Amino acid sequence: MIDLENKNHWYDGLFYDFLIAPNQDRAFVHVRDFIGDGSTLLDVGCGTGRQVFQLANKCKKIDGIDPSVRNINVARRKLASKPVNGVEFHHADALAFLARKSRRFDYATLSYVIHEIEEKERNTLLQTLSSAARKLIIVDYLVPQPRDGRRMLNEVVECMAGSDHYRNFKSFVAGNGLTGLLERAGLTVLSEQKNDPPSSHIVLAVGQSVYYHT
Repeated sequence: MIDLENKNHWYDGLFYDFLIAPNQDRAFVHVRDFIGDGSTLLDVGCGTGRQVFQLANKCKKIDGIDPSVRNINVARRKLASKPVNGVEFHHADALAFLARKSRRFDYATLSYVIHEIEEKERNTLLQTLSSAARKLIIVDYLVPQPRDGRRMLNEVVECMAGSDHYRNFKSFVAGNGLTGLLERAGLTVLSEQKNDPPSSHIVLAVGQSVYYHT
């Protein structure tokens, strides 16, 4: 099991909600375009719930999970202040959550999450998610990064997140980003969008067993 429970970053909670998460809104709009109406969705690494709330009126059921209790507490307070049908937030490790919940989802999303996970754990997570959901939607850094100021900014942001976080980011880049990661995990890309938003890569993918039998 990948032990992500109670994994908090210094920037989690309100700092993340006000200063970091808003920068991802443009990507969340594109994620919405990949999702069919009335779907069920698992948002892995949901943070403070920003993506969940943007997708809530398109999905009939969303489970948001995050290993940071500070992020989940903010998401739950937002949900309590403005209830949305079909939305639940869980403080949980992704693999432990899926082991407890035997249901399948139409989609699983990972938005700016996979690059911060230990390299040896990424394949396990992706393969497990591809068995639990019909399709995966993954948003992360485009590799190679565009050669402009955005590239340097991303480096600075990842370095400030902490030494372990930065090490994982560098291994993600060295492994050819999402392209290399999906190949190694045996996932098939159905659709992708590069550099919109700038320096981002959005992928719709499936496990090979799903691809060949649907």
